[in-house]
Amino acid sequence: MNLPARLLDALLATEASTALRALDATGELTSLVPELEAGRGFVQPELHYYDVLGHNMAAVAALDAALGPGDGNRELREALAWIDLDETLERGIEDVPLLALIRLSALLHDVAKPATAIFEEGRLRFPRHGPRGAELMRERLPALGFGPAATDFVARMIRYHLRPGELIKNGPASDKAVRKFVSDLDGHVLPLMLVNLSDGMATRGPGYTRENFRRHVTFVNYVTARAWAANEDGEPPLLTGDDLIAELDLAGGRLLGAVLTSVRRAELERAVSTKPEALALARSVLETLKAAE
Repeated sequence: MNLPARLLDALLATEASTALRALDATGELTSLVPELEAGRGFVQPELHYYDVLGHNMAAVAALDAALGPGDGNRELREALAWIDLDETLERGIEDVPLLALIRLSALLHDVAKPATAIFEEGRLRFPRHGPRGAELMRERLPALGFGPAATDFVARMIRYHLRPGELIKNGPASDKAVRKFVSDLDGHVLPLMLVNLSDGMATRGPGYTRENFRRHVTFVNYVTARAWAANEDGEPPLLTGDDLIAELDLAGGRLLGAVLTSVRRAELERAVSTKPEALALARSVLETLKAAE
């Protein structure tokens, strides 16, 4: 691969958002990815604080904040304590560090909004902007020197960045739906959830509160835990999300994710080894969580 050195350097900088803004100031960023230029000054509906390009840039800044030093990173790591976050982020795809590709995905996640914008019932909407953005970048990224695997990763992040919300739109997702979600992402659930988190943080801009962040981090943990528990690869889990929904009458995503996470930790530590033990632990954890509310 022969990637543009300044783009890769910016994506790997300690503060990638600052480095990308510097590239944009010279015109180099939109020269490399012309599709981004259409978002400059493209005003979004009232929920959004920034125009489309500003929002994409802010998503990278949000990712910097969530993964950099500070309270956000501490809260994220506490929620995902059962996952080795550093080990995940140190991986690479075709010699491109995964962190750089996640940041690139955040930068490009809404790249197709201007191209898909329509007015419907008096409101501005962007139907299928994820899939359309993925299509655009499947053409653009190889021209920049990205290999097929790295291109595929970024395209999936763009295509499915709204999928987590859709997964629970009608209540807790079935394990079958979660397995389809994992398959569509080729297993890259945590990276997608980091893009989803950065998108949410960037939407409201300064109006995004610490409580908003805590709730979103809980959601990140819930979806990641459901994805692990529903995944059929490797040793099957003692309990699935469907088990908890049926046995504990759980309907809330936050509680379901928290209970699954606790059971997962207990399995990894060999504190429970049978389904009845795992279910007893799940009941105990649920009672404790409800008492703390």
